[in-house]
Parts: sequence; C-alpha cells; structure tokens
Amino acid sequence: MQALSRTLILLIASLLIPVLLAEAGIAEPSVFKTHIKKAVAVVNLVQQTGSEGSQRRAQLNRLSEPQAIAVDNAAGRLYWTDTGVHKIYRANFHGLGQQPLVAWAPNPRGIAVVHDKIYWSDSGTHQINRANMDGSSREILLTGLCDPQGIAVDKAAGKLYWTDTGTHQIYRTNLNGSGRQILVKWSHNPLGIAIDSVRRKLYWIDSGNHQIHCTNLDGSRHHVIVKWVPNPQGIAVDEAGGKIYWTDSGTHKIHRANLDGSGSETLVKWAYNPRGIAVDRVGGKIYWTDSRTHQISWANLDGSRLEILVALPKKAGN
Repeated sequence: MQALSRTLILLIASLLIPVLLAEAGIAEPSVFKTHIKKAVAVVNLVQQTGSEGSQRRAQLNRLSEPQAIAVDNAAGRLYWTDTGVHKIYRANFHGLGQQPLVAWAPNPRGIAVVHDKIYWSDSGTHQINRANMDGSSREILLTGLCDPQGIAVDKAAGKLYWTDTGTHQIYRTNLNGSGRQILVKWSHNPLGIAIDSVRRKLYWIDSGNHQIHCTNLDGSRHHVIVKWVPNPQGIAVDEAGGKIYWTDSGTHKIHRANLDGSGSETLVKWAYNPRGIAVDRVGGKIYWTDSRTHQISWANLDGSRLEILVALPKKAGN
C-alpha cells in the first residue's frame, strides 16, 4: 500500500506541477507535454504490474474502434474487428501477443471463428470474407450484400448466419457461400447475432425496435424474448450456463438473462460504448469491446473481477 501511495502522489505531482508552472509563465508547453508523457507511463506501469486492491490491468497495445469479438477456446485466443484502423486482430486471452491478421478491411463488422477459419463481414465492401486463422488464404465468400453486420457460425450444421441492416433481413448460407437463404424477412435494424447450437436457436439484437429476438435455426418460431433494451449492440450465448449476454450503449451497461429472456440482470454497471461481446465458458469469462474507450475488457461470467486487457489512447502522446 505504501508503494502504491507513493506512486499516486508522484502521479498527481507530475500532473499538477507543470500546470502551475505554465500558468506562471515559467514552463514551456513542451515541458508540460514531457511531464504528461511521464505521468501516462506511470499509469501504464501501475496498471500493467498490478497493485494491491486493484482488479484492473492494461497491456501495452493500441486499439482504435474495436467492434465485434470472438473467442477461440482451442487456441486460447481472441479475435476482433477494428473499424478505426480497418484491420482484424488477434491476441491471447490475457491480451498479449497482439497481431494484425487482416491488414486492410474497409469497414469490418462481425466476426466468427470455426474450425481452422475466421469469417468476417465488411459493410464497406458489402462482402463476407474468410481466411485461415493466421490471416492467410483470404477469400471472398459472398459479395453484393447491402450492409452486413453481425455474423455467426453453426459448426454442427456447417451454416453461416448474418444480419443485414440495409435489407432489414437475416440470412444463412453454407460455409462455402453456397445455398443462400432468407431466414427472417423483416427486422428493423438487426445487429449482433449468436447461436445456441445445443438447443438449435438463433438470437439477435434489433437496435431499431430496442428488442432481442429468437428463432429456431431454420427461421421458425420467431418471438421476442426481451421487449425493451435502449440501444443493444452485441450478443453472446452461454450454452452450458443457459444464459444470453448483451451490450447496451444506451444504458452503458452489460446485461445477461436466461435464454427465454427472464431473470435479466446487470453485470457491468458502466461501459462507455460497449459493442461486441463473447463468452469463454471454459475460462469462465466474458469479453467485450468498447469503441469509445478503445478497450477490450473481461470479467467473470457474473460480472465480478473486471479487468482491462487491451487499452491505450488512439494516438501516442495524447
């Protein structure tokens, strides 16, 4: 505790002293900026090494506008899209080993991982693409789409599902892009999508009518399970735990409920602009992106032990 107290005192001093000197006309702006950089370095060091009583940790990586996120339990990796830098990244479950897999994607939105492939939608090119897990052998599966958003894979049946806010519909196809079908003919503004492969259900977010919907995987038995959500974005399913998780940029919170929408509860009480969310059932974690704080965070499935995995300002020195 004493070491932490000394660090905090030094941090406060490094911020306040140059401000007072600048006001008095003693310090030049460049001096002020130097002190700020040192202060930021101290903050990063404290977050990275940890401190007594703290549950937050930040790794030295940079994000811009992270969107969707997916979990690969077999390899112990996270995959996410970033519309700010137009790339797709991966890192391990602790936020380390971050690397870009797709060097250029105009507006990557949804992402899914299955077998030895990653799939993503791009509303900038109006396409759905796939590549090997290391980003190699990139190929276009579907083109000429309107505004593809969320994407999910049914591993058992070999099907790919996606939402399209331009046509207000939900589709599915084979994993090779053949056999396209319209599953849901109208959804106001469908975004995040998730699959319960055990119960053979499809869940999706509709931010236009502020609801969460569910159907069978063939599109039958369509019903609303959560009737009012201010501004939902991403959704994930915990099949074993019988829960759905979703982000809400309207309430700035992360919620979960039973698969039928009952028993809704708030897990994370503040997230600036949460977007994508993924469940790691094996590790007992949820991961989510925040496009305003430029972060990826995790917590236990009940929302406890919140930590920041990947975070830094968009531009170095700011």
